Amino acid sequence: MEHIKRIKQRKDICEKKYLNASSVIEMSYIMPLFLFLFVIIIHTVFYYHDKAVIYGAAGETAAAGAQAERKKESGYDLESFFRERVKGKLIYLRDTDVSVGKTSEEITVSVSAQRGALKVDACQKARIVRPEQKIRRMRWIK
Repeated sequence: MEHIKRIKQRKDICEKKYLNASSVIEMSYIMPLFLFLFVIIIHTVFYYHDKAVIYGAAGETAAAGAQAERKKESGYDLESFFRERVKGKLIYLRDTDVSVGKTSEEITVSVSAQRGALKVDACQKARIVRPEQKIRRMRWIK
C-alpha cells in the first residue's frame, strides 16, 4: 500500500514540474510584449509632457513679447526667453527651433521640435493691446 502512495506522490511531483515548465515557456513569450508595451507607454508620456511644456513656454513667450511691445521696451530677445523657459524641462524632444514674428497687432511664436517620427509644431499668438490709447480716445470723444 505504501508503495502505491509513493508512486502517486512521484506522479504528482512530475505533473507539477511539467506544469511549471510550460508556464515558464509561456511567460518567455509574454514578458517581452509586456516590456515593449511599458516602453511605449513611457515614451508616449514623455512626448506629451514635452508637448505641454513647449506649448506653455510658447504662450508665455508670446504674452511677454506683447507686454514688452506695449511698454515700448527695446532689446527684448524673445527667442532666448523661450529657450530659458524650456531649459532643463524637456525630456524627449530636446532640439527646438523657435521663430518670433511681430506685427502691429500681435506677436506670434512658432516652435518646431522633432525626434524620430514624433514631431511637435506649436504656434501661440498674443494680441498687443493698448488700453491707454483706447481710454484716451474715449475721453477725446466725450
